[in-house]
Amino acid sequence: MVASRGSAADDVVRLDAVRKVYGSSRGGVVALDSVSIVFRRHTFTAVMGPSGSGKSTCLHCAAGLDTPTSGSVTLDGREITSLGERELTILRRERIGFVFQAFNLLPALTVAENVALPVRLAGRRPGRGTVDAVLARVGLGERGRHRPGELSGGQQQRVAIARALITQPSVIFADEPTGALDAYTSLEILDLLQQAVRTGGQTVVIVTHDPVAAAHADRVVFLAGGRLVGEILQPTAQALALALAEQMTKLGARGRTPAGQVS
Repeated sequence: MVASRGSAADDVVRLDAVRKVYGSSRGGVVALDSVSIVFRRHTFTAVMGPSGSGKSTCLHCAAGLDTPTSGSVTLDGREITSLGERELTILRRERIGFVFQAFNLLPALTVAENVALPVRLAGRRPGRGTVDAVLARVGLGERGRHRPGELSGGQQQRVAIARALITQPSVIFADEPTGALDAYTSLEILDLLQQAVRTGGQTVVIVTHDPVAAAHADRVVFLAGGRLVGEILQPTAQALALALAEQMTKLGARGRTPAGQVS
């Protein structure tokens, strides 16, 4: 089990022996192979690994966007892998925030309407001043009436973060949140995610290929071939780059192993 220090009461998301196979059991692709990991309250974790290592699948299973072939996922003490789609939808809407590389904002809605959307979809109205407060928190207090198309890429990602924060979720999952942004704007977005943990009390989990982005996290876990292969606490970009290079070297050596042998 790869886990940070703390008691079980501090667990926000827990994966136990999660296996995910796409396709038939015989000829299927194993995306995750018995992954067990804990994401604790008020922490910032980055998930890294080479292409095809299972990073996004791990995030999708943890967030209830995909169903494991076997194993279990627990969110805030509730096992979610056996829930029906309606229950999962409600849980995702109320307890999980999402930030994606492509922003996923609705162009016909204003910034304020995009931020309020998760609350509206739940059949509620945002509390008075709630949308303005969360927009101010991400530095867009004067942009509520604008449309997404009138904003820069970095500003649109700030709107996406505000939308993720509006329900005060237990955890925010971000899949390559800086992948479409320039270096300076990426740092601004990562600082916002750090603030969500340090001052907002959120738990943040990001998937990234970028050592500089991952260095903003408290902990980095590494996936390779669908398995957890290590972690670094309080990482630096240099240490992460070296760790990734080591993993790529191991994968290359494994690929050169003659058929029938195990490296």
